[in-house]
Amino acid sequence: MTIQKKSYRIKSPAKINIGLRILSKRKDGYHNLETIFFPIEVFDNLNVKITPAKDEFKITVKTVFKNKKIKQNLNNENNICYKSAKLFLERFKIKEFCKIHVDITKNIPTGAGLGGGSSNAASVLLVLAKHFLGKSEKTTAMMPAINKLALDLGSDVPFFLLNKPAYATGRGEKLIPLPKFKINYDILLALPGIKISTSWAFAQLKRQKIKGKKLNAIKSFKLSDKDKFVNDFEAPVFKKYPAISAIKRKMYNSGAVFASMTGSGSAVYGFYKKILPLPKLLST
Repeated sequence: MTIQKKSYRIKSPAKINIGLRILSKRKDGYHNLETIFFPIEVFDNLNVKITPAKDEFKITVKTVFKNKKIKQNLNNENNICYKSAKLFLERFKIKEFCKIHVDITKNIPTGAGLGGGSSNAASVLLVLAKHFLGKSEKTTAMMPAINKLALDLGSDVPFFLLNKPAYATGRGEKLIPLPKFKINYDILLALPGIKISTSWAFAQLKRQKIKGKKLNAIKSFKLSDKDKFVNDFEAPVFKKYPAISAIKRKMYNSGAVFASMTGSGSAVYGFYKKILPLPKLLST
């Protein structure tokens, strides 16, 4: 195989969790959960450049934040996309030397429960699979291995390979597509600017009893089911950060038919029949 020089531009989407229930703690230290993943139209922009090289594999990642106030270092080894590319080259035994450079323009905030890093990692996997594995039949045959690699990168990464509404169990990797699950409302996303540690959030859930599933029979979004769409992380996060709880309360007070924190926080979303100007809410 001869490495071809090529650039790929891809939009890397965010997600929200519509219901997120922690069912039990596993022996491997992870947790069994159930949730409904829903992709939303908030994107990071990735440009992946692949060029042949003479005598080395080289992976570089550069991140630029759309919000210039953010100074976080998410370049090279500090970025999950670096690990994504490195593992792909190793697992699929790519022998031809090449350079892979990933430019990321971040619109999705980190530590907000929107899955931006996982989405970026999945986008890199999809690009590399297309470039190195070639024909769609070969890529399809390799999907179990690609999904295994995705799970090794993070629990949310397999969902972003699918990138369609889905019911998820296990760590989040067991996915059942929900083609009828549509949100026929305007979605308001509030970003409080608070970073929540996922490991901290899980540590707050001291559950001893195994919980039964409640979301597995849901095929479409209905307001009559909204009492089932509970996010177990809200209680500990709201206790430590009451400003996040206040955002959810303001959404309901301003006409949201449903509102919830996504993931382990801190972003909060609301569904509205029609979004009116809400400057005070957005600036909270």
